[in-house]
Amino acid sequence: MSNTIRFNPDQFYGLKLNAEQVTFVNAIFNPKNLCVLCNAKAGTGKTLCALGAANLLVQYGLYDRIYYIVSPTQEQIQGYLPGNQEEKSAVYSEPMEQALITLGINPNVAVISENNIMAQKSGKAYISFRTHTYMRGTNLTDSVIILDESQNYFTDSLRKVLTRVHDDCKVIVIGHSGQIDIIKHPERSGFTKLIELFEKEGSEFSEVCTLTENHRGRVSLLADKLE
Repeated sequence: MSNTIRFNPDQFYGLKLNAEQVTFVNAIFNPKNLCVLCNAKAGTGKTLCALGAANLLVQYGLYDRIYYIVSPTQEQIQGYLPGNQEEKSAVYSEPMEQALITLGINPNVAVISENNIMAQKSGKAYISFRTHTYMRGTNLTDSVIILDESQNYFTDSLRKVLTRVHDDCKVIVIGHSGQIDIIKHPERSGFTKLIELFEKEGSEFSEVCTLTENHRGRVSLLADKLE
């Protein structure tokens, strides 16, 4: 099977993509790109585009599963939250679930969890939701890996996750450099450092994109300008 998808922007889940979003999705579909990084403003559809493209890559049989990984901003308290690993992380899954529903994908079936073991055994569950807190020692192979809200990863956390990745994966790193929530140590965010590193040394196998058009509305657009 070819590792190239013919992308028709007018048939992307029935959604209308703007020029920047088309460039972003095309970068994800480009077989030369092992990693696509996107610095995107609020409301630009970065999670939606990333998950939609990742889903098509899996459905076309080019990859086995999707890992959707986020950074808990207050990661030091995650270990004290009640429940098991899945329950501790569930509070951070809302953006992923909203995007899946918009794409017409049922998260109750597609996302691997203790509640849908049968869907996992039948292959209907193929999305693994994680926080980076629990990634130490993991090997990531034959997967599309989405790192969301990457502006809230410390540099060492980004390194921890990305050094788990084998070259049979596709990595999508998305975030908004203008909304760093690491309040006490914003300088420790590794997002822009990672973009600069890949632009300088990884251009042969990566691409950097930007999304600037806010689709949520005037309140969201104006609020994003707050200093």
